[in-house]
Amino acid sequence: MGVIGASLVTLADVAKGKNVQIGKVAEVLVQSNPILDHMPYMEMNEKTVHIETLRSNLPTVYYRKANQPIPASKSRLEERSFSAAHFESKSQIDVMVAARGGADRVAFNRWNQSQGHIQAMAQEHADLLFYGSPSDDARKVAGFADILSTLTTTEPVSKQIVSAAGAGSDNTSIWFVDWGPNTVFGVYPAGTTAGLKREDNGKVQIIGTTETSVTGTFWGWEEMFMIDHGLVVKDYRALARIPNIDISDLKAGGTSAADLLKLMTRAHYRIPAAVRTGMGYVYMNSTIASFLHEQALEKVGAGGGLTFANYQGEQVMMFLGRRVVICDAILNTEAVVS
Repeated sequence: MGVIGASLVTLADVAKGKNVQIGKVAEVLVQSNPILDHMPYMEMNEKTVHIETLRSNLPTVYYRKANQPIPASKSRLEERSFSAAHFESKSQIDVMVAARGGADRVAFNRWNQSQGHIQAMAQEHADLLFYGSPSDDARKVAGFADILSTLTTTEPVSKQIVSAAGAGSDNTSIWFVDWGPNTVFGVYPAGTTAGLKREDNGKVQIIGTTETSVTGTFWGWEEMFMIDHGLVVKDYRALARIPNIDISDLKAGGTSAADLLKLMTRAHYRIPAAVRTGMGYVYMNSTIASFLHEQALEKVGAGGGLTFANYQGEQVMMFLGRRVVICDAILNTEAVVS
C-alpha cells in the first residue's frame, strides 16, 4: 500500500485518540529517562567542534639539599576535540485526517501524533548518551558505555569500573555520574540550541502512493523534531560503572546474585572526593531498582547506605548523598565487559 500507514498517520491512528484534551494521550511505550533533565549543556567553543585542554601528567617533584639545584619540570597538557550528533524525526499528517471530527480537532490530532515523535526522540537521545559508539555508526558520538568499556588494567578508565562478575547475555549496568563544567557535560554546535527543537512547516505537499501503486501528492501538516547532542567527559574520574550485573542470577537469588549495595559502595569511592561536584547521580533501570530495594530491606541498620528523601513531594531513593534515578534506556541485554 505504499507509504500510507507505514510512515504517515492513518484515520485508524487518529481514531485511537478519543480524549480531545491536548496532552492527555496515554503513551504505553513511554520510558523514564530523567537523565536528560540532569545533563548540563553548553555551546561548542569552536563552532561545530568543542575543544578541551586536559592535564594528562603532573610536574615532577624533587627533594633538594642546600646549595644544590633541581631540574625544571612541567605538567603535560593535551587537547581533545568533541563533536555532536544530529538526529531528526518528521511528522506528517493528511489535512483530512487532522480535521476528522471538526476543525477544533486539528490541533489535538497534530499534537497527538507529535507526542510519539517527541518520545521517540527522547528515547534515542538517552540511548545515544549511554550506548552511542562511532564504531557502530560514524554519525554517532561516544556514550558512557563506549568510554568505560574495558577492565584491562593498562587502560586508565578501568579504575572506574567495578565488575559484578556476571556472565551470559542478560547483563546490565549501574552508572555513577557527577555532572559539571569541569567533569561531564553536553555540548551543541554554535548557532543551535540544547535539547529538542521543533519546526512547524505548516501545510506541505506530501508524496503518497495509492493501493493501485499510483503516485501523487496531497496536502498535509508537517513538523520536524531535531536534537544536536555531544558528550564531553572532561574528567573520566567523575564516572563510575558497575557492569556485568546478571539479571537471571538476581532472580535466582543465592550466592551468585550480585550484592548491589556492596558494589555501589565500591563504585562511589572510585570517584575521588575532589572530583565530586554536588551534582552526582546514580542511574539504573527499573529492574535493578526493584532488586536494590529488596536487598536494602534485608540489610541490617539503615539499609546499607540506601535511604529515602522527600524530593518535590515524592519519596526518592538516595545512596550516600546521591539521588538514585531510574532510567529505562539502560538495557538488560548488555554484553559482558572484560
